[in-house]
Amino acid sequence: MSSYHGKVDSLGLSFFGSMTASISHEIKNALAIINENAGLLGDLVALSEKGRPLDPERLQTISDSIRRRVQGADDIVRRLNRFAHSANQPVVTTGIRDILACTVALSERLATMKGVRLSIAAGEEIEVQTLPFVLENLLWICLKNIFLLAGEGQQVVLGAVREESDVVVTLHCTPEIPVEQLETTVATEGQPLIFFLRMQVRADPHNGRLCLHMPLRFIE
Repeated sequence: MSSYHGKVDSLGLSFFGSMTASISHEIKNALAIINENAGLLGDLVALSEKGRPLDPERLQTISDSIRRRVQGADDIVRRLNRFAHSANQPVVTTGIRDILACTVALSERLATMKGVRLSIAAGEEIEVQTLPFVLENLLWICLKNIFLLAGEGQQVVLGAVREESDVVVTLHCTPEIPVEQLETTVATEGQPLIFFLRMQVRADPHNGRLCLHMPLRFIE
């Protein structure tokens, strides 16, 4: 089991690096737009000093743009903060949809770059006892491999249903992709995480889904 801990940690470090790099790009983009608007304000001030009257509507537009970007950057930092804390989080009881939502938020930028839309299927919340960071790592491995198979304009819907003492997380891409190939890739790349979480990965070709079966309670 100790060897698996090492492999899980290694995959976790790679996952953490990928996500923080992506999030830092989002922050830089927000700061660039704020800086651009600050430059516009400076230009307006310079023109006013030469006798051109300030346009209140334009000032309001620039102010609103800065406010939106600051709020957006604050949301990004909150997401980063939560993600960073989850890396050291012990086994917790949490909602599976909450984990799916966090994974989608972390993956949104990279999905957009691939032209893929992410969403979460409607359904009731299911409480699970798990390690959120490790589960999000496995979901990220699923998504990044889906991005390699999916084309621009496709949609990936994440969902979860309860089956007796298990919860089944599903990933469904439309139009459909070769889920048997996806199963093989995920089972190979994510094998330490799958073993550690006591999960099973199965392709459902009939419905075009990848299914992750996991116990409701984490098994040490």
